[in-house]
Amino acid sequence: MKNFSKLTNSGFTFIFLLIIVCTKLSFAQGKIQIPSKGEVLNTLKDQHPRLILAESLGEIKKLIQEDKLAQQIWVSNLKFAKELLNKKPLVYNKPDGRRLLRVSRAALERIRSLSLNYLILGEKKYAERAWQELSTVASFSDWNPSHFLDCAEMTHAVALGYDWLFNFWSAEQKKILQDAILQKGLNPALEVYDKEEGWHKGNINWNQVCNGGISIGALAIAEHIPEIASKILSTAIESIQLPMKAYEPDGGGFEGPTYWDYGSRYNVFFLDALENSLGTDFGLGSFEGFRRSGDFQIQLSATNLMCFNFSDSDVKAMSTAQHFWMGKRYDQARYSGFRYMALKRGVESNILDLLWFDDRFKNFDLNSMPLDKYFRVAEIVTMRDSWDNGKGFSVALKGGSSTRVHSHMDLGSFILEYDGVRWVTDFGKDAQTYQRHINKAGRWDFYRTRAEGHNTLVINPKFRGNQKRTEDGIAKFTKFESGKESAIAVLDVSKSYYDEVLFKRTFTLNRGIEFRVADEIKCKEPSELFLFYHTKAEIELTKNNRQAILKQDGKSIVVNLVKPMEAQFEVLPAKPMPESPILPFQEKNEDTRKLSIHFIETEAVDVEISFRSLK
Repeated sequence: MKNFSKLTNSGFTFIFLLIIVCTKLSFAQGKIQIPSKGEVLNTLKDQHPRLILAESLGEIKKLIQEDKLAQQIWVSNLKFAKELLNKKPLVYNKPDGRRLLRVSRAALERIRSLSLNYLILGEKKYAERAWQELSTVASFSDWNPSHFLDCAEMTHAVALGYDWLFNFWSAEQKKILQDAILQKGLNPALEVYDKEEGWHKGNINWNQVCNGGISIGALAIAEHIPEIASKILSTAIESIQLPMKAYEPDGGGFEGPTYWDYGSRYNVFFLDALENSLGTDFGLGSFEGFRRSGDFQIQLSATNLMCFNFSDSDVKAMSTAQHFWMGKRYDQARYSGFRYMALKRGVESNILDLLWFDDRFKNFDLNSMPLDKYFRVAEIVTMRDSWDNGKGFSVALKGGSSTRVHSHMDLGSFILEYDGVRWVTDFGKDAQTYQRHINKAGRWDFYRTRAEGHNTLVINPKFRGNQKRTEDGIAKFTKFESGKESAIAVLDVSKSYYDEVLFKRTFTLNRGIEFRVADEIKCKEPSELFLFYHTKAEIELTKNNRQAILKQDGKSIVVNLVKPMEAQFEVLPAKPMPESPILPFQEKNEDTRKLSIHFIETEAVDVEISFRSLK
């Protein structure tokens, strides 16, 4: 019996340990247990502030006394808050007839800055000015739930003001803000949650922003509306897993670097608010794809930090404050080190940098990171000579799908920098594509969204006016190799065309020497072909138009047409082709031109070009 007892106990111990291990593995893969509505608020902290700032106020006060970089961020915020003292509160305004979003974002920025200034300095004028802003937006007729991003961001703004300055408000002021959060934020969200379709069922940034903003509102006033707050939080915890899973397997963001920033920022707000208010994020932060997604924006930046702006992304420096948060949360030196370096280089800071500040890795060596990266599913490859600021080649290659939100018909396109100068460029978004409720244009009517507006292949432009590209196009990398001396990636873009076409691009970076693009093109019948390469540089054609010397910012680079021998370069304006839609309101792109290689009645051709320094 004793032996049986020992064996039984050992067996129970083994099973217990196995359960723990399996549970940890499940959490590591993002498989979480959704809390029930009756349990989600069991650990709610009763003090305020409890949103994001909960335990970091003392650390911030110490930081701005001891760290020069943190002090610079604080001084910038202080200047902004002082300027607000003499400004009038925001007004309800939808300039395009659809969006209140600019007002919501301005409210968040103002309220967050003024509230933090009061907490740090203790000067009533900042809290009183914050009340002017809060009472004004609380009195708005609504927060524009028809475009729910606006509603979510305004809920976030008012919730922070309510929570951070909780001890300053009178009972009457608290009631005004509680009612506004409930009536204008939470109740409209409940209406969405009760539907079968909506942002809560999607896997894009809308899900993250809306769930994040609304949940912050619910956590701020949870003790006053426990049933409503519980429903919102348990629903949001389940819903937000959809976009978090979309980062699998390696952190790639299919909406592009700008929308990775937007979506992941609100995802971090959500996780941080849960941790600070409830002591747990219910395992959400354990999603491996989300943990690795901090690499996406880092890799999608050139050595001078400028964004490889595929999809609807802006050309601007790529760095964001949530890298500090992710560096702390996941103990990743490269995340925090990258953000610290970016701030030291002069990238614009904000209050979030103070809230999540992490200087543990301020001496992190960027060159310890991989030079090349392949994001699967998102189908984007980046290559570079080094991570040294403004030195050598730095390129990004675009595959993926044209059906994704914010995608363009840019499959097969690439962006190239050398020595800190962008020689082959992408336009990113056209602002008028966000105004199609007014201009009534189609998504693919814009030069910047169509294939001809990118650095890729156009076939038979007279066909359908869309360069024979399908709206549901897809392109995948079939080969990726990264070595000490070189990197190579092969992209099959064939499925992006209506008819049977073989189009494969082989990108080769010979580090410190050249970047090559080799195209294999086969059509089922003789076709008209164009290859385009957009640039803001001045172009000089030489050697029988088989060589292009690009000059920009006092630097030069040479593009050689290696094959076929009968082909030539020509220079064209960056504007719609004669067969394309003409939209007078779209961006004119007058500072850009494009190198072109043109083939007439061609059934099969191999094309290769190389980019080399003129040093």
